[in-house]
Amino acid sequence: MATPTDKVKDAIEEGANKTDKAIATMAGKASHATRRAQVAAEDAVDGGRDALEGALICGKAMIRANPLAAVATVAVVAYLWGRLRR
Repeated sequence: MATPTDKVKDAIEEGANKTDKAIATMAGKASHATRRAQVAAEDAVDGGRDALEGALICGKAMIRANPLAAVATVAVVAYLWGRLRR
């Protein structure tokens, strides 16, 4: 026959087991969410990198097609920047 002390020990052990299972489940969910966030961040960085590379390619092509206009534009921007800094 189980004594009250044994019943309390069993109840505590059962509660501890349930708590362990709940913690393991939540840790798994948190780990899964973290992995999804990491993948999303990596995709965003890759997309940004691709967009920047595309912009640089377009810029180089435009400069090669119109070198005088590019130099004039840079000169005007540098002049205006200098005027704004005063």
